[in-house]
Amino acid sequence: MFNKTIHPLSRKGIKAKSTQLWPSNSHRNITQGKANWLMPTGVALLMAFNLTGCFSDDDPAPVVTPPVVQPPETGPTFPEGAIKIPAGDNLTMRIQEALINAQSGAVIVLPKGTFNIDSTLLFDGDVDGDGSYAKNVTIMGYGMKDTVLNFSQANSGDGIFVQNALNITIQDLSVNEAKNNGIKLKNTNGIILRRVGAVWEGELDKDNGAYGLYPVECENILIEDSYVRGSADAGIYVGQSQYIVVRRNIAKENVAGIEVENSKYADVYDNEAMGNTGGILVFDLPINNHRYGSSVRIFNNKVYDNNTPNFANASANPAGVHIVPPGTGVIVLSTADVEIFNNEITHHDTLGVTVSSFFIAEPDMTSFVGNYGQPGQAIEDGWRPVPRNIYLHDNVITDYGSKPKGYLIQDIIRAYVISHGTLPGVLYDGLGEMLANNGTAAYLGLKEAPFAADGSDNVCASDNGDVSYGRLYANSNTDISIADVQYEKTQNNLLKCTQVSLPVHTVTFAGQVFGCGVDDNTAGCDGGVLVGGGGTIGEGEGGLVGDGDQSLCQATGSNVSWDALLKANCPKLSDYNLFSDAKNPTAGPNSGGVPYDLNTQLFTDYASKYRFVYLPSGQKASYSENEAFDFPVGSVIVKTFALPSDTSKRGISNESLIETRLLIHRPTGWSALPYVWNADKTDATLAKAGAISSQTLSHKGESLTFNYMVPSMNQCKQCHQFKADDNSNAVFVPIGPKARHLNRNYSYQDGTMNQLLKWESLGILHGLPNLSQVPQVPAYHDGDEATVASLSDTALMQTAKGYLDINCAHCHRPEGNASNTGLKLEYWRGYSDDAGFSHGTCKSPVAYGGGNLGFDVVPGNAAESIMHFRMQSTTPGDRMPEIGRSLSHDEGVALISEWIKRLPAASCSH
Repeated sequence: MFNKTIHPLSRKGIKAKSTQLWPSNSHRNITQGKANWLMPTGVALLMAFNLTGCFSDDDPAPVVTPPVVQPPETGPTFPEGAIKIPAGDNLTMRIQEALINAQSGAVIVLPKGTFNIDSTLLFDGDVDGDGSYAKNVTIMGYGMKDTVLNFSQANSGDGIFVQNALNITIQDLSVNEAKNNGIKLKNTNGIILRRVGAVWEGELDKDNGAYGLYPVECENILIEDSYVRGSADAGIYVGQSQYIVVRRNIAKENVAGIEVENSKYADVYDNEAMGNTGGILVFDLPINNHRYGSSVRIFNNKVYDNNTPNFANASANPAGVHIVPPGTGVIVLSTADVEIFNNEITHHDTLGVTVSSFFIAEPDMTSFVGNYGQPGQAIEDGWRPVPRNIYLHDNVITDYGSKPKGYLIQDIIRAYVISHGTLPGVLYDGLGEMLANNGTAAYLGLKEAPFAADGSDNVCASDNGDVSYGRLYANSNTDISIADVQYEKTQNNLLKCTQVSLPVHTVTFAGQVFGCGVDDNTAGCDGGVLVGGGGTIGEGEGGLVGDGDQSLCQATGSNVSWDALLKANCPKLSDYNLFSDAKNPTAGPNSGGVPYDLNTQLFTDYASKYRFVYLPSGQKASYSENEAFDFPVGSVIVKTFALPSDTSKRGISNESLIETRLLIHRPTGWSALPYVWNADKTDATLAKAGAISSQTLSHKGESLTFNYMVPSMNQCKQCHQFKADDNSNAVFVPIGPKARHLNRNYSYQDGTMNQLLKWESLGILHGLPNLSQVPQVPAYHDGDEATVASLSDTALMQTAKGYLDINCAHCHRPEGNASNTGLKLEYWRGYSDDAGFSHGTCKSPVAYGGGNLGFDVVPGNAAESIMHFRMQSTTPGDRMPEIGRSLSHDEGVALISEWIKRLPAASCSH
């Protein structure tokens, strides 16, 4: 019955009070980005502490020399043993080294002052990959105004990034001018962000960073007494998380002040949200990572003057913040079980509170369901578009609707102005409820049953003073062509019902419980029914203590130092005795090390790569069809990077050694160690914090000067981590040694042979099936781009998928670090399995604003595809991969451009 776009208030024949309002050509013209009421949120509270001392003089006495009185120390105090980082040269690297070396219980104190920081400060609680997370680590400064980290000149997108931790505290500092996100946290259980700032100064600009304070896929999150300003998305944003308290923060002049998205068990209270485009947002989006929202309380907040023009980057995400109507206090989109009470919501040009289904945000639900309803996508995953059990009560909602605006709701504004002369203070779209009740939602393929007969699903409001109410699509209405446009200046019937209040939501951090009425005296919280928990992000078995037994770091004889590999992070590469000539890591492996190569390379600034694998004597790796082989404990994978002066002249004699990376399989898991070669190329030194060096090379006659970046140990883990399921810790895994990449011939000293057969013949691989049954990624190397146009569509598809697999899929898969994006690029995942949606076709971005681009991939048009743009970009915050390169891989970009050009036309194609 509905085989065309479902678009509320823009279909021919829509009526209000039985009066036709406008013809069918009033459809919203959404081109560059459909609709986007979503995205992150930030909030914070600036606090100053004044300590004063005084004394009174006694009457004169016999001459006595008064003691010297030291004034009391002001500012924060630090525990004994705190690691204080002094100001001075190489501050970024010294902070990064402290974060890498931090053990459980560490307190890292950043210096007082304002400092330019060169790159993301990354803390990984499991940097050695052993599955045991560092616990109770604190990163702090001297105060929000006293320790200011400025990232305006940084070579990467995020300011501070934390992952894989148990109980991390960040406090008393400010992160300014981050190119992407201010403070981001992922896969962490126990977070306190206290008295922190995330600030973009100056005029509000779409090129400001996206999220200020940004926990995603985390548990037990407390954000308090903080300040966020200038975010081009959301100031305080908590996404895809559970057990959340956001209190006493100030979110000022962001697109979205505070946003709780796809999260459950959240209390947001005692905050101020002012000067934003929208004040507080509660959204539930079709992200497809098993994390959907419910049970959110918004109370005791002051939400006012949120009338700033929307300065977000436009994107096609149907619920991105670029669609937030300027002048909106509180928005609930699609989320179930939300209670909004005891707030002051005042001085908004458009709406005080709006409760909407996803049908309002998405203008074309038929195409939307065609994409998100594919097998394994968000609808099957459990996402629902219709809000249920929303209770708005005991709020003060005043001064609204004087200058209504917002392209997303222009038809709704027109309907109310024509019908009633004004917008209501509280608006419920009613559309989702109607489509659920009349069966249309189910007909479209959405998992929406009719609302419960007992009223427990209803949107209710009570005791909100004299605010006016509006509702589209009355309960009795089953005809989408009649919008109803109901209005009551004073509540009489509209939304007049009550719901059972939600429980108090709490945060558990290191055994202490935080929450409303639990550790504070917030009015209206009696600590009655509490919801909280320890979460599922857990602990594993610990590995090395510090850098292990350094006495083992001595190279002797002609064998690899196996004990040292297992038990120590040695200071020099030569300590492990991996090569017969320690100055040449490209040949002569000791102890039966085997060289290998991949069909298609992971691009690293045109560097050549020399790979070797070592297994302990008598040990074998186990074959896997799709994943990296299962290597025995003691194995080490070695990869050396060398830069040519001219990319047309390869070979170590024409190249300069830059770095060697080791992946060592220790008893508790894989560990990564980066080594940087010294100036005279005689040895490489362990560089836990990575390194940056200025380099120049010639490529196709063009001289390229760039900063080559050796990743830190934390950054290695960022790409290599793998999370088997929601209940597992993220562990370190290799990327390259998979059957499909190794299935190729290699010229060994004793002749050319297929690598997999060679490994089998050497006794280091078992379980290999007949070679005809082994997958193989087509080879693609620099220089091959000239042949891309001549490839058949089938060959091009496999070649492009192979390139995306080795360069992107280690993160872009459900188990990877970019799981929250919904982009899945594993080679074995068929493009046609879901009409290319997992590969980005007509998929709206989730964690990236998209600029003026709407979809990850637009078949037929690479220039309008975010994937192509980010691969081509070298700008921190835009480029993809985020780390591991400074240059654009022109040949890879050309391949993906041709692939996109030839993809079958889809709903977003032009």
